Amino acid sequence: MKAEEIVKKDMEALYLGNLNTVEADLELPVKGRYGSDIRWRSEHEVYLKPDGKIRRPAYGMGNRTYSLWGTFSFGKVSAVKEYKVCILEEHPQIRVKATAPVHLKAEAGKECLLPPYLIVYTEEGETLMHQVLWEGGSRRVYRKPGNQTEKGVLDDLDFPVEARINVVEKLEKEEKETKPNIRYFDQGQAVLEGESRMMQAQDEMHRFLLSTNDDQMLYNFREAAKLDTKGAEPMTGWDAPECSLRGHTTGHYLSALALCYKATRDEKIRRKAEYMIEELAKCQEAIGRLPGIHEGFLSGYSEEQFDKLEAYAPYPDIWAPYYTLHKILAGLLDCYEFVDSKEALSIAKKIGKWVYARLSRLSQEQRLRMWSIYIAGEYGGMNDVLARLYALTGEKHCLDAARFFDNEKLFFQMEQKIDALDKMHANQHIPQMIGAMELFKVSGEKRYYDISLFFWDTVVKRHTYAIGGTGEGEMFHCPDCIGNLLSHHTAESCASYNMLKLTKELYQYAESKEMIDYYERTLLNHILATREHGLSGESVYFTPLAPGGKKVFERENSCCHGTGMESHFKYADMIYAEKEGSLIVNLFVESSLRWEEKDVFVRQKTDMDVPGKIQIEVQAGTVLGLKIRDPYWNNGNASVRIDGTECVQTREEEGYLCLSIPQGVHDIQIEFICSLETESPQDRNDLGVFRYGPYILAAVEERGEYLEFQEEERPIRETELQFLLHGVRFRPLFDIEEETYHVYWKKKD
Repeated sequence: MKAEEIVKKDMEALYLGNLNTVEADLELPVKGRYGSDIRWRSEHEVYLKPDGKIRRPAYGMGNRTYSLWGTFSFGKVSAVKEYKVCILEEHPQIRVKATAPVHLKAEAGKECLLPPYLIVYTEEGETLMHQVLWEGGSRRVYRKPGNQTEKGVLDDLDFPVEARINVVEKLEKEEKETKPNIRYFDQGQAVLEGESRMMQAQDEMHRFLLSTNDDQMLYNFREAAKLDTKGAEPMTGWDAPECSLRGHTTGHYLSALALCYKATRDEKIRRKAEYMIEELAKCQEAIGRLPGIHEGFLSGYSEEQFDKLEAYAPYPDIWAPYYTLHKILAGLLDCYEFVDSKEALSIAKKIGKWVYARLSRLSQEQRLRMWSIYIAGEYGGMNDVLARLYALTGEKHCLDAARFFDNEKLFFQMEQKIDALDKMHANQHIPQMIGAMELFKVSGEKRYYDISLFFWDTVVKRHTYAIGGTGEGEMFHCPDCIGNLLSHHTAESCASYNMLKLTKELYQYAESKEMIDYYERTLLNHILATREHGLSGESVYFTPLAPGGKKVFERENSCCHGTGMESHFKYADMIYAEKEGSLIVNLFVESSLRWEEKDVFVRQKTDMDVPGKIQIEVQAGTVLGLKIRDPYWNNGNASVRIDGTECVQTREEEGYLCLSIPQGVHDIQIEFICSLETESPQDRNDLGVFRYGPYILAAVEERGEYLEFQEEERPIRETELQFLLHGVRFRPLFDIEEETYHVYWKKKD
């Protein structure tokens, strides 16, 4: 290779770990894989030294992000690569004021486990989860009914706590009907049409998948199975051979192929999915013959990381092995569901047995301790995929294995209906709630539904930015703290991907228009805004909301790259739904729907540049009930015309316009009042955000401090979605790619 190529390949191959959440010293190599010499330079040597040693900021100082530059040299050729390193502040020194009262029920004669974490109120006004040590351990068997009091102390704090237990003769689990009230058209019946930005995003990601090298996606699995890698280049970034998360992108890729095939019916995509499944089956068989590997295992590495997790190894010694396994299982199940790959289900069933065999030999206390470990114990939605696997196969060990992932550090606070999410990793826990919903669907246990609903309500109403995203520096913080948490590390893309999945699961039972309002806000202003335009297949990790933010597209096979491959094939999933024979139009997206059972065809025509004007063509074989969402951004009475005649007596029911469409072909035209409004975060009324209809607007402006405007001022709409105020141009955030922008601005006194 030429010197230039060696330097380029070394820069691409080098992976330093997840630099968004650094807690331990970095390992900075001085030699590249292909021979380059590497020298390191740090922006701030107090916190990050050139040899990789870090000093974490004291608690209260906040996380710190600094640049780290690597100079790669070979011969006379050299090049510099910049890495952004976010060093997490030290863990807090908690001053406990009180704990939330603990009142539990237990069944006489049956073993129960006292909660491993309690809700703590601090002197600083925080509400946190903290580990408790119970006198005599956490396991209890109460022989007869009555009231019991258990005592313990908060770990490391020597603060006394107690729990009161009401022991009853028989403890019945409360159940709830699992049949959904709403049915989606999410199996390919609804498809995008036209040339909308969503269609463009789907088309470009479709072409990216077609260009992706399947053998490279299989590299880590073949390497782990000691099979021929067929000349493929190693994966890079988070999937590099030296990275402990390798294999996760391949799981996302399987899901993306399955979702793409569902959305496009492209046979080339189907064949790629089938090839991946066939080769992974070979890998599973081969890896199972290796020493130390148990039957059914499949990953891009050996079982060593799982062994270390059971010994409570922290990150970065290991990196979330069950998280990666979740991506693989999810991809397999998606290929079974949407590509009809029976072999994918067969592989998944073997993995399910392996998981049950592994975790069933551990105690509940061991599992709970594992799941509470930051990053290392992150398991994605393992409870979700195992419950799905149980629904598909009826194999009870899958249901039992799904329950092994009940994380009481999260579930307990949700059951108590108390928000103690502060300091918890956002995207580590959102998928666990999706899993809780899946467990509800297969078990009927109302507890799982209730905690999922309370979690959704808490995150959406108290932890969400104007664009719909959540989390700062990947973490939840104190409730209602939004305006004081505007940084360059806000709104991780994966968190919104998963919050939309949870919303979809809940809406089919809750039937809440508020949920669709949130879904629309997040889909348009975050998911659609995360992608890099063109065929790179890249998505942002964070969507910066600090003044002077800029989207960063890194080629590192991150988690957000993985979910980004999937997201742009889901736009049609929630546009339409049905209830009791009536058609529901939830989202206003250029699309069509074929509803075979009712002999109904619907075509929706919209123009994203003119939100508020919707045309729906209906071909109905019989009288059709039609319910159209009245969106939160409609600033007045909607105008509805059927075949040119205005409907003056349109009925509204729970936020939906209700129409009766006669048999035949009909044209419905709806016009909502779309105006320019301002919103403010609940903790900072001195800040504002401009919103035009459903679109959050961003100012294109280089400066790094807050822009200031009078509270009553509004940008003037110039052309389509271009706005101007005092010489500052505004556009929807989804239309901004490389420019420096401002979403939040300051109100002038």
